[in-house]
Amino acid sequence: MNDREKKILTDRLIPVPRKIDFRDGELFLLTEKCPVRITSASEQEKIKEKIPELFRSFWGVTPELRLAQESLPPREFPGSYAVKIRSDLLEIRAEAFSGVLNAMKTLRQLAEPLRNTAELKGHFLVPCDIEDAPAMEFRGIHLCIFPETPLWDIEKQLRLAAYHKFNYAVIECWGIFPFDSHPEFCWEEKKLDKRELKRLIALGRELGITLVPQFNLLGHAAAARSISGKHAILDFHPELQPLFEPEGWTWCLSNPETRRILADLVTELHEFFGNPPFFHIGCDEADNIGTCLECRRRNLKDLVLDHIRFFRDLFAARNARVIMWHDMLIERGDPRWRGYTACRLPEHDLGDLHKELPKDIIIADWQYGYYKPTEDDPEPTWPTSRFFKEEGFQVVVCPWINPDGTISLGRLAAEEKLFGMLETTWHMNHGRDFARIYCVPAYASWNPAANPGVTLSTRLAVSHHLRQVGWDMGVTEYVMTGWNLEQVDAGNYPN
Repeated sequence: MNDREKKILTDRLIPVPRKIDFRDGELFLLTEKCPVRITSASEQEKIKEKIPELFRSFWGVTPELRLAQESLPPREFPGSYAVKIRSDLLEIRAEAFSGVLNAMKTLRQLAEPLRNTAELKGHFLVPCDIEDAPAMEFRGIHLCIFPETPLWDIEKQLRLAAYHKFNYAVIECWGIFPFDSHPEFCWEEKKLDKRELKRLIALGRELGITLVPQFNLLGHAAAARSISGKHAILDFHPELQPLFEPEGWTWCLSNPETRRILADLVTELHEFFGNPPFFHIGCDEADNIGTCLECRRRNLKDLVLDHIRFFRDLFAARNARVIMWHDMLIERGDPRWRGYTACRLPEHDLGDLHKELPKDIIIADWQYGYYKPTEDDPEPTWPTSRFFKEEGFQVVVCPWINPDGTISLGRLAAEEKLFGMLETTWHMNHGRDFARIYCVPAYASWNPAANPGVTLSTRLAVSHHLRQVGWDMGVTEYVMTGWNLEQVDAGNYPN
């Protein structure tokens, strides 16, 4: 097999495996009763139940499945696998079901329809050997459900993220989750369908991606984008003003009722999501924190520290760890962070707040640029992530739509043994930025050494994978296809 053919095949795979060797030889035909042997150390029954279902879903066939149980060398992170394809046998080796599932995702991307026919008659795989493993434990994507966001769009992106081997999705509902405990904390006419969201949580488990809820417990208390001027609570419930600082952007930390109500909200949200192992508490961009009469006359550091510790303890009792954004823990203007995101203002006077926080809090370090002091310098140093690691925290790096930054952060996370990556999307997960969000971080969090960035080949691969996701969903409407709602003058979503 020549290099051009190998490149054609490799370009289909997002992320490309750590090691893949293509071979010449007869094809393996994905036909009824095709021979498949799976060796695993555990979860034999789950593999026996689920893998034939995937074969039928992906290729419309039922394999002749042979299972073997064997102790395999332990790998650093769950989800590793090996594949051997020959004309007479497809072999998969993995420690547990998650690795077998990852192998199936790679095989689906690699499989090709049989030729010389107008209609689909079957699929085949080329002979090859694959050895693959993730570079980090936490490979997440952050998805926002705005009042304008249809849940079918979230499903489409969850399916694609899982297909690209993300294993966590942080879900931020912007003023649209209908709480039973406090229904006034939701736009009534924009509330989401809880049955549909519950279905997506269960679907995520089937796909290998755990949904993690986020609720902002410091800034962003309006549950609406600051550029909109809207406030999910106060626009229609002015009687609740004492829970917020006067401008409404941050929560009032000196009011005990604030903590009581927030505890109700986050507990309900965590339970609804099935008590996942993490909960994202936000805590970014709290510019006007501590501005009401009570807060501004109290020690702000003590208020913030007690607030974060309370919710850390609340979730620790629920066997979950909190994730929080990093930016209010470091000060804007500090020369150490020049060129990098830091949002705390000097007048906040929070000092070394981070030193007194429990070290099991996961720091989500969002850095959206690619800062180099001069063009001759090497790639960015990312001092904030290194700082929090040195201070004893586990860190997830959080890029956005800058491919160079995402690639560099992936290398940093792998080399420094950080906890992982959380790709942010905000309102840009459509249009020309879609491939940047779903291709580049998939590589960066799984196989950062081989990241190609965004090329024509990767865009075509993403569009094909999105089409396969549409087939899985049974999509029949034009607006639900592709990564844009429309083709002409589509702009950025929501448009």
